[in-house]
Amino acid sequence: MKWKTKWILAILLAIGVFSFAKLEEMGVVNKPITQYITTGKDFIVMKKWVSSLIDNDDEDAIVVSAEPVEELPFAAYESMQPYKDGVIVSYTHAMPITAQGDGLVVFTGSTRQSGKTVTVLYDDGDEVTYGFVGSIQKLPYSTVKKGDTLALMDEEAIYLKVKREGVILEAGVLATYFSDTNE
Repeated sequence: MKWKTKWILAILLAIGVFSFAKLEEMGVVNKPITQYITTGKDFIVMKKWVSSLIDNDDEDAIVVSAEPVEELPFAAYESMQPYKDGVIVSYTHAMPITAQGDGLVVFTGSTRQSGKTVTVLYDDGDEVTYGFVGSIQKLPYSTVKKGDTLALMDEEAIYLKVKREGVILEAGVLATYFSDTNE
């Protein structure tokens, strides 16, 4: 498929989503369509589908060699979108979710907002919630050390929410927060 056709399809999909949302808001459509297309998992599936249409083959890829650099787990993200009280962060590949410091796992389970979820209260007072994880590796109320595996990603995206001193950090601050805490 030509790149112009791919972009046109992606734009039409976006216009369709926004149109249905507006029609639902105005009361023209009585079924909760946006509920199905704006939840985290569905949004990730749509993103992958659209990016697979747009994604160009790596025909022009240039191979280079360099010294290996330790990748900071949450700093090297592909995209970050606000969602509920946190963000959905996309990565190029699924990876283990590791503790960013010493702390206590205060919640493991499933929520409506973030699917399978792990929440850790770190010794510095920050409470970080990791959602849409594939498998949870720690039990509730177990202690963790920096670098311990908390969960494994199932997809290439997770939900993140941070509470500092009881206040939920805004989505715009989280990019800086995760790049600073992983140094």
